Amino acid sequence: MSTPPSDPDQREVPDRAPDSDQLKDDLRKIFDSQIPNYGDYNLVLAANERYQHREPHGARVITPKYYVVGYRWKPTEIMIAPVDSHTLAASGIPVEINMTNLSHVLRLNDGHFEVGTSTGRTFRFGVQPEARFSSGPHSQLTIDQLDDQTDFDAFMTAFIAMV
Repeated sequence: MSTPPSDPDQREVPDRAPDSDQLKDDLRKIFDSQIPNYGDYNLVLAANERYQHREPHGARVITPKYYVVGYRWKPTEIMIAPVDSHTLAASGIPVEINMTNLSHVLRLNDGHFEVGTSTGRTFRFGVQPEARFSSGPHSQLTIDQLDDQTDFDAFMTAFIAMV
């Protein structure tokens, strides 16, 4: 019995989920492809677990919204790059927030953050020590970012104090 030739254009689905380091590399590539001077930023995966939007027929739906958040201490700024967790691809235009366009930044009661720009853009998100999400053929992926989350929390504490 012969087997049919394989289709070189068909992508194989990996049978093993990517590990934390591979996921960090994938998110770095998403960020780097969109941001000038990308090497200057530390990155974390952030999520707004209560993001609400409307379906075309008008119903409100709550779905998580994910961001690759780049931050740097000098100059003090953050870049928020929306990411599609299912495809691990960019899903919107990144927004730079620094002292020239910052309208507000605060820590919410649940430990998450809200950051707004002077042009009216507002982002709510949290950064977890273990970021968990679903993607493509894998039901659950995890990024270990305990050290990153600790550093990001210190950064946001300093960022809030500047305002």
